Amino acid sequence: MVLLEKMKLHTVASGNYVTSVHGMLHPDRILKEHDFLYILDGTWEIREDGVIYQLHSDDLLILAAGRHHYGLKMCNPGNRHMYIHVLPTRAEEQYNPSHTTTDDLPGTENELFSYSSLLHCQQAPRVRQYIQDMISVLWSQSIERENRLSLLFSLLLCELSQLEAQKNSRKPSDPMIEEIIRLIHSTPQTFFSASEIASRYYICERTLNNRFHKNCGKTFPAFQMETRLEMVRQFLLAQPDTKLREAAINYGFCDEFHLSKAFKRQFGLSPSRYRQIHG
Repeated sequence: MVLLEKMKLHTVASGNYVTSVHGMLHPDRILKEHDFLYILDGTWEIREDGVIYQLHSDDLLILAAGRHHYGLKMCNPGNRHMYIHVLPTRAEEQYNPSHTTTDDLPGTENELFSYSSLLHCQQAPRVRQYIQDMISVLWSQSIERENRLSLLFSLLLCELSQLEAQKNSRKPSDPMIEEIIRLIHSTPQTFFSASEIASRYYICERTLNNRFHKNCGKTFPAFQMETRLEMVRQFLLAQPDTKLREAAINYGFCDEFHLSKAFKRQFGLSPSRYRQIHG
């Protein structure tokens, strides 16, 4: 377990990609930085203070600053991995070497968050992307380099927190459903049919609806309609002088009549009445 401060300023000190043509041992060392090691392709056995971690492709190992980590077995030939080294905050530096939980740390529950040392990120592609983005920024000449790195690291910790929450709830995320949800959000003017989306992802409509119900508690059509109407609700409040016809066009409804009918069914009020009360 590693304790990290989420949404705090962190300094990303270094990062790189490594390809081991013939295989290699993990260095025997104690770093002053946190070591975030992500396996792109291959396997590796790494130890930290006597605990053995078996890593496979798309696994992330967080080796806390101040702890002893090393390897006794070489990684596979052709192993590809990447890493970032991040300086610990004062709280992280104080508590990580000698503690594994925050139970006996008064006053830290709102500052330090517990993360598993080994995280399986096969269903969390953003973890990989954020680390790749940080390495890219590290090698850039951007005048906003340090700010970008700190923001990206905060995003990484948010993603890891979500991964931990999903693991604890025993409800794995569904990358396909997440991608479809992003599509709905990014193309508000288009209503997709279930058959259209199912064909795009090479599944049947029944499977699409079952997977949506498992992850969102409702079928794809119901989720899409509720999402569109929530977007309309926010739009009407943010644009109080815009006609309902414009809202209908912007969010994929045939006309203002169909939008008004669906809106009242969802929120119990007509759009105009809703604006009067909540505007």
